[in-house]
Amino acid sequence: MIGLIVLVVLCGGVSAGSHSLRYFLTAMTPIPGLPEFVAVGYVDEAQFVMYDSDRNELIPRRSWMEEREGPEYWERKKQLVRENYDCMKHYVQILMSQTNQTVGIHTFQMMTGCDLGDDGTTRGIIQYAWDGEDFINFDKDQMVWVTPVQWGEITKNKWDQDRAWNQQLKVYLEEECIKWLRKYLEYGKRELRAVTPQVFLSVDKASDTKPAQLSCLVTGFYPRDIELTLLRNGRPISDTDSTGILPNHDGTYQIKRWVEIGPEDGATYSCQVDHSSKAGVETRDWDGTFRVTPGSSEGPNLGLIVGIVLAAVVLIALVIGAVVWKKRGRK
Repeated sequence: MIGLIVLVVLCGGVSAGSHSLRYFLTAMTPIPGLPEFVAVGYVDEAQFVMYDSDRNELIPRRSWMEEREGPEYWERKKQLVRENYDCMKHYVQILMSQTNQTVGIHTFQMMTGCDLGDDGTTRGIIQYAWDGEDFINFDKDQMVWVTPVQWGEITKNKWDQDRAWNQQLKVYLEEECIKWLRKYLEYGKRELRAVTPQVFLSVDKASDTKPAQLSCLVTGFYPRDIELTLLRNGRPISDTDSTGILPNHDGTYQIKRWVEIGPEDGATYSCQVDHSSKAGVETRDWDGTFRVTPGSSEGPNLGLIVGIVLAAVVLIALVIGAVVWKKRGRK
């Protein structure tokens, strides 16, 4: 049990806004051509470190990690990763026995880390999954393990007996993890600094096939958390559609929200954006100008902007998909 957790509490690391430190570890039954174990670390959405059992190297994924930490750091952390690899590999066999699954492909995953809110609040988590399903989680306030599955009671009872270790985990999540998160944020403050969003608001005219549509595109912002609200006569519109928050190619994010409007309803429309990079809420009012076509010069070319962004998103999604697939293979 101790060896299983030690590794994920190996790193951690501040600027305005909400930030997070996360480690994802995966061990899996052997498959030819895929690592049996993979570990990756993220500050916010930026991967800054990775390890896989095939290469047996802890690899920095950001220049600010290479520049700020020397060989001793990387060797020490690699040894901790190896300890977790050995322990999680061992637990794969244990859990196969507990679940009566003696054959087949199986994964044992762990996620741990902490969050630091812009108001100073903190949160810490340690969660495990077996074959993609929730297995057991750590309740740091009560210093006990919680499992949603009956077969997890064996592990829960065993881990709950080690009160001293659970106390150490609580201290790590509440203090050490936050300290490391602040440290890493300082390391990467240029790359991880808050970036103010660009806001584009326009309305497409109604056609024979569709009604007029008010669209607000907010792009180029960091960190990821943002609130985007469309207003009609100063009041929030509830029935809007949205792309959700999507990644841009440069590490920033974008989101688009839109709503159908009447052709001549005489209402005043606005787009309201609340982001940690700005002091207060920004409101952009529609000036009454309609876009004739996506390629016209009237207003920002949202079609072109979104097309470019979505093309980048598809490329990123393919890369992320490959990484996730490999991670699961290692898990």
